[in-house]
Amino acid sequence: MWYDNEDENAAQPEEGAASASAAAGEGQDARTPGRGFSAAADPTKAFDDDPDDLTPGPVTADEISTLKSAIKELDEKANLNYDRYLRALAELENYKKRIGRERMDLMRYAGEDLLREILPVVDNLERTLIHSAEAQDVAKVMEGIGLIQRQFQKALEKSGVSVIDQAPCAFDPQIHQALERVEDHRHPDDTVVEILQKGYILNGKVVRPALVKVAKHH
Repeated sequence: MWYDNEDENAAQPEEGAASASAAAGEGQDARTPGRGFSAAADPTKAFDDDPDDLTPGPVTADEISTLKSAIKELDEKANLNYDRYLRALAELENYKKRIGRERMDLMRYAGEDLLREILPVVDNLERTLIHSAEAQDVAKVMEGIGLIQRQFQKALEKSGVSVIDQAPCAFDPQIHQALERVEDHRHPDDTVVEILQKGYILNGKVVRPALVKVAKHH
């Protein structure tokens, strides 16, 4: 009947509107996840750095006591290490002072050993001079002086001193200083033929070169 069609036609727009509204809702949900999805369905929550369920609970008294004990132990170790550092620093300063004093003493008394060797020579020389004034035999006086000279030479040798007095020998500018060149065909050219003044070496170091005459050939 005609009224039945009207009721059906009236119902169709309502169903169409409901379908359009549902489609619009689905489209809006697809575009805006905040409306269409719940927070639990948000995929970004899987990478949350501070989730609510990992919030630390209250600290217990036992944990506080353990932390205090650990801090106290670390403080004691730090104080002990600092005390050791201060002691080591003081020992280092004392060592530097001691080494400085020993070095000064070494420089100040470096000739002590040589002096001990020379003093007996000086004593014998003084005795010889005293007796030579009263002695009538010049040969004995010269003999005594020769003994003193040999004693003095031994004292120098004990102190590491050696004499440069060899001739003839090849001229060595490290230990010889030529004062004169002379015609001498008995020896090769640049040969030391005479020692004018002895040289001395102390423990391998030339203290004074020997003054010499050197042969030359035209």
